[in-house]
Amino acid sequence: MTEDNIFYIVSDDYIAYLSKIESRVMKNKAEERTYHRKYVGILTEINGFKYFVPMSSPKEKDYENGKIRKNNLTTIYMRSKEKLYGTLRFNCMIPVPHSELSEYKINDEGDFNYKMLMLAEYNFCKDNREKIEKTAKNLYEKKCNLEETDFPVAKVVIDFKKVEKFCASFRK
Repeated sequence: MTEDNIFYIVSDDYIAYLSKIESRVMKNKAEERTYHRKYVGILTEINGFKYFVPMSSPKEKDYENGKIRKNNLTTIYMRSKEKLYGTLRFNCMIPVPHSELSEYKINDEGDFNYKMLMLAEYNFCKDNREKIEKTAKNLYEKKCNLEETDFPVAKVVIDFKKVEKFCASFRK
């Protein structure tokens, strides 16, 4: 992660732009937003690009037999003991030009409960920084360097090299 104390939001324009060329880009879902949260996530740097790793709210698929699933190459489960706060979705991470990022400051959050959730997610990310960086780079390397037959999970992972080209050519 490139910053210690902030999450980021990616612009609706950039998400719409990438969504046209890569179907696995997580949508902003502007019409379904809770609070003012958009597409919140963390940043890491890979291959000379700022990569945005989106955060996602807990879903039914994040549990197996009533227990939180174990971390894997595409997902880290942000948790404390038995409480799942949300997930980091590495299979949906995207390169983002600096112009399309804005800081999400937890202290500016108006809803107290949501603010507490974001603080818990922030603390998890801070405490697990090394694991997050390693997971992002590992998935990137596997997706870019292995054949799909050798890396079956590749079919659910964004085509990083393809989106990097579009990121580099993005203009407002």
